[in-house]
Amino acid sequence: MSGVAAPRPCLRAFYLLNLLFLFLLQLYIGRAALADLPLAGVLFLLAAAAGYGALYVGLVAGLCRLTGWLVGQALEPMLAVLMLSLLTILLLVDSQIYGMYGFHLNGFVWNLVTTPGGIESMGGSESASLTMVAICLLVVMLQGGLLLLTRSRSVPGLRYVVVVLVLCMVGERTVYGFSHLKGYRPVLMAAQSVPFYQPTTFRRAAEDWGIEMVRSVELDAEVSGRLNYPRHPLQTGGEAPRPNVMILVAESLRWDMLTPEIMPNLWRFAERHGTRFTDHLSGGNGTRMGIFSLFYGLPGNYWFSILDERRSPVVMDLLQKGDYRLGLFTSANFSYPEFDRTVFVNVPKENMVSDDKEEGWKRDRRNVRRLLDWLDANPADQPFMGFMFFESAHARYYFPEESVIREDFLPELNYATMDLEQDIEGIFNRYINASHHLDQQLGRVLAALEESGCLENTVVIITGDHGEEFMENGRWGHNSEFHQQQVRVPLVMAVPGRAPAVVTRPTSHMDVVPTLLPLLGVTNPASDYSIGTSLFAAHPDRPYRLVASWDALAYVGEDYKVAMPLKAGGLSEMTISTADDQPLADESAVLSRLRDALASVLNDISLFFRKL
Repeated sequence: MSGVAAPRPCLRAFYLLNLLFLFLLQLYIGRAALADLPLAGVLFLLAAAAGYGALYVGLVAGLCRLTGWLVGQALEPMLAVLMLSLLTILLLVDSQIYGMYGFHLNGFVWNLVTTPGGIESMGGSESASLTMVAICLLVVMLQGGLLLLTRSRSVPGLRYVVVVLVLCMVGERTVYGFSHLKGYRPVLMAAQSVPFYQPTTFRRAAEDWGIEMVRSVELDAEVSGRLNYPRHPLQTGGEAPRPNVMILVAESLRWDMLTPEIMPNLWRFAERHGTRFTDHLSGGNGTRMGIFSLFYGLPGNYWFSILDERRSPVVMDLLQKGDYRLGLFTSANFSYPEFDRTVFVNVPKENMVSDDKEEGWKRDRRNVRRLLDWLDANPADQPFMGFMFFESAHARYYFPEESVIREDFLPELNYATMDLEQDIEGIFNRYINASHHLDQQLGRVLAALEESGCLENTVVIITGDHGEEFMENGRWGHNSEFHQQQVRVPLVMAVPGRAPAVVTRPTSHMDVVPTLLPLLGVTNPASDYSIGTSLFAAHPDRPYRLVASWDALAYVGEDYKVAMPLKAGGLSEMTISTADDQPLADESAVLSRLRDALASVLNDISLFFRKL
């Protein structure tokens, strides 16, 4: 409320009550942090919620007052109701997103809204949309009623309220700045619960004054710039082999769905023809980074430069140069995420088929039919590369009646009205049924490959783009954390002439391209185009795996997991746990122990950028 024109007396009580409501709403969003933080973190969160509430209301009041002065005071109350309704709705949406996924409205959500196909990928329903419309109308009505009740009411002691709010705003800025300098985690973690929090740091001033920042590990690295990918042109030896390639990827398929009961077709295929990798991680906790790591063999920090430069993965370049017949099918959109500008940027549009109408299981059935027709039409003398992205296992986990193997499932999944604590078992049973339907569709493709004889000369790769969490660690879905349930996926790979096997050592999506390219005759070392190693290597020399989200990267070692921003800082920006997501008593000691490993991560995330 400072720094802007004071509101007219008839609106002061209205603004003050809105400030109180926004303060309480922010505390509701950060309720989990309030329960876990020590007193210093709680006090900081209270001050930040009050300060940001004052900032929001102050900006609205100033804008409304300016509009009233320019256009007419009669419009000021109406504009105040509309703007504060919008702000309230925004924070209510943020509370839902943060409660379910663990992140606030951010660039990822903006990308979801603005990219063609993004909204559809969420699987929203008509009932959820109607519920949201009703909530928005209710908020506007309540704001209007509140205005009528408070008009012309005086606010005794307003100047003292303003003084307290200004102290909160200045105080939390100062406290955060010094906490950042000293790596004081309670305050830094509390700030993550505040919607749209903008950190204030004193890094430059500290350097000028000779104050040393507390860091257990430095993670400053050059992670942007012009790409140097691949580091050397691909070379093939002699008469390069030309096996067919079939890559089948399932949305949200986590590793423990691959059982003889839930996915019998894929299980039997692995037993007869493939290698099943039981400790396999996607390269991301969302579709974008998962598919990216699968085709490029690179960590997620390269996504943004790859997208900017429209750089195709070397495996697709090689297949197209080798005159492979391409057939790409998705039950979502190639435009969201932007795979038409990255993974398949050079593929002719006529070779790419999208189907995003109706429930995911119906799209999968239609696309499998299209894929099988495409296979039937393939010339005998031309190798092919087929790709299909399945949607059956994506929320809201749709399935037909004949795919039900868990009877006790939630009949209707409404994002706006569901109670996660109460409904999660029924939601998980929906997911199991949807995964069973996915397996039925995979079975159609695998049976066709086997019956046609194609399997004798086809490399088949079947996996998930990422996993799905069902509140095992306090989250639902994906894209929010690096918990095992969100990043661990099944992988089955069948290679002509290779006997069926089970591999239990840790593997990653970034190992798939270094496995596939030698099968296509490439003689370069994997380090020329990937940070991964062959899935079939007897003794791989990489002791950790990397998993990315929209704005963070996780080191996953044998014993510990460290998550950090993609443009990394130090201890204050990290979350550290055991490899199986349990909290640690002494995080600083673990970071000191991992110093060399994290230094290797720095090399991984900068290896394919040209040093300027």
